[in-house]
Amino acid sequence: MNTQIKTAFYWLLLGICFLTHNLFHMYGLFYGVDIRLPDATGEVPPGTQVFNTVIFTVTFLMALLSVNLSGCGFRWISLVWSALFLLLNIAHLAEAIFVEAFDLSQVCLLSFVLVVNVLLIVVLWKSVKQQR
Repeated sequence: MNTQIKTAFYWLLLGICFLTHNLFHMYGLFYGVDIRLPDATGEVPPGTQVFNTVIFTVTFLMALLSVNLSGCGFRWISLVWSALFLLLNIAHLAEAIFVEAFDLSQVCLLSFVLVVNVLLIVVLWKSVKQQR
């Protein structure tokens, strides 16, 4: 499989995993768990809206662009963005294990996300090195 397709697949898989992660958070509703945040006012804070928009939209945008762009500049941008995601994913996995109430489905999914993220970085790093 060529690098562009692998990269697009990994970005798309990350986006699907982020959606699944949110779905897992809502599963508590089926069992009567109050999933509201303690200080919830009924409105989503603008910072949360921006964060979610950037995380979801840019992930799917990177998948789309990976199929259509192959230049070194885009690969560097993709590599840097995926490295930032890796840091975010490591922190979130640690939070899920050590801070939040333990949820096996979340820990397994976030571990999978970490593996996919590392594979994405490896593919991008190899492609950047190869283009030099």
